Amino acid sequence: MKKALKRLLNKFRYPYICPHTGLVAGTTIRFHVNNPVEKFRLQKFGGERDQLEGLLTLLRDDDVLYDIGSSVGAWSIPAALKASRGKVISFEPDPENQQRLLKNYELNGISNFKIMPIAVGDKPGELELFTAGAYAASPSLKPVNNISTSIKVKIETVDGLISRKEIPLPTVVKIDIEGAEMMALKGMSVLLSSPQKPRALVLELHPLYLPWFDTDLTEILQFLIEKNYRIGQLASREDQVICTWFSK
Repeated sequence: MKKALKRLLNKFRYPYICPHTGLVAGTTIRFHVNNPVEKFRLQKFGGERDQLEGLLTLLRDDDVLYDIGSSVGAWSIPAALKASRGKVISFEPDPENQQRLLKNYELNGISNFKIMPIAVGDKPGELELFTAGAYAASPSLKPVNNISTSIKVKIETVDGLISRKEIPLPTVVKIDIEGAEMMALKGMSVLLSSPQKPRALVLELHPLYLPWFDTDLTEILQFLIEKNYRIGQLASREDQVICTWFSK
């Protein structure tokens, strides 16, 4: 009985290092895991391993990836290893997640990254980020995950950051920001209309959250079509839609 109890306690002991092999050839990826939420995000990739592998398949070694909504790095870390001659720009406004993200970059000896400690939207300023820290559901610019606590965070547009040369032009963009995807897309409208537009967009859309942001799937799809993107891969997971778009 005591041995069984000890095994059970060891199974759920934190913190520990979670290794992954097979995502990036010849590389073992490691993550710090500090709580059950991070275990789900990092050991099981939030149930999105297939979609992550899809992104890694389309990444080239010299790509510049914007990971908008990086959290603790489940996508950023393997992407930076795959794009070894390129760069990953990780956008993450939550302070606790920023700390975890940096530790995971350091754990893997990665240097081709930049953490942007800001939210991304359709205009610059300051907004409330509803968050309960790294131990809870994903933060959002609206209280969509039944989180009532909030902090003030800086918000910028991608177009503004690029025009000020604070970040390099992206070749691939991934967005997962709990319903605020349309805000981010509007804030990169100039980029998406330019000859230097990213060749691929990977979006995790939250149809149940979109009304909080006065939008819906139809508006997002129409926006991307008008920017001369065509839909490639499409998958659904619970109440989310994960899709990849390619420039024409």
